[in-house]
Amino acid sequence: MTANVYALVAAAGSGTRLGFDTPKAFVELNGRSLLERSLDGLAASQSIDQAIVLVSENMRDHAERIVGDPINAAEWAPMTVSVELGGGERFDSVYAGLVAIQRRLSAAGEATEGRFVAVHDAARCLTPPAMIAEVVDRARRGVADGSWYGAIPVLPVVDTIKVIDAPTSGPRAGQTVVEQTPDRASLRAAATPQVFDLEKLIEANEQYLRTTEISSAHAVDRVGASPLPLVTDDASLMEMAGFPVVAVDADPLAMKITTPQDYRVAQMILNGSES
Repeated sequence: MTANVYALVAAAGSGTRLGFDTPKAFVELNGRSLLERSLDGLAASQSIDQAIVLVSENMRDHAERIVGDPINAAEWAPMTVSVELGGGERFDSVYAGLVAIQRRLSAAGEATEGRFVAVHDAARCLTPPAMIAEVVDRARRGVADGSWYGAIPVLPVVDTIKVIDAPTSGPRAGQTVVEQTPDRASLRAAATPQVFDLEKLIEANEQYLRTTEISSAHAVDRVGASPLPLVTDDASLMEMAGFPVVAVDADPLAMKITTPQDYRVAQMILNGSES
């Protein structure tokens, strides 16, 4: 039986900023890797049928050992977990995952219609299962009547945000200059998992690929033109494609473990919850 809700778990990032030689997803936090903890949360949400872990070539064997561990498999059931190669950038990894899903559905003689995909960062390994379930449910509700095609968890922005510029000429050349201050009330920090209608996310990715291909083919013509939008999450692609996405209030535990300070905070949270 094929899945109705897939999860793509991005686990190809390095651990450089975290201060480890090991790729971030495989760093242990209180005896369990970030990857395992992120899969624990997805399974416990009871909202995901099949998770696909996207890794770099050099970590594939390690990931396969984690996924193939019978204790892990039993804990995650009925959610199944497999491994696929990701890419050099997040966009490449997620696209590779989408291709893998299409390949599996095609082999089973089934279509992408009516299915969902949750894109999750392995580094957000403390994300509560209830929050994951809520985001999946919100995405389903919108797709059911065509009101929206995805849902993402968001966190309030607590700091004042500044838009800056770095002029290369004039009296402020070489300085970082404050340009404006956006209204904090309208700003949110995006978290994961981000859940979308599978067909629409595939279409959004393919539209972006066509745009970048056209841009590369006309690179000379684009000199001086506005740069292509930077893709830092999957909701960005949906926005570019014109597919509405709604926001769901995230739990602060959906924090991303990126720096040594984040890691220490996560340790303290776990030590408190496990004591």
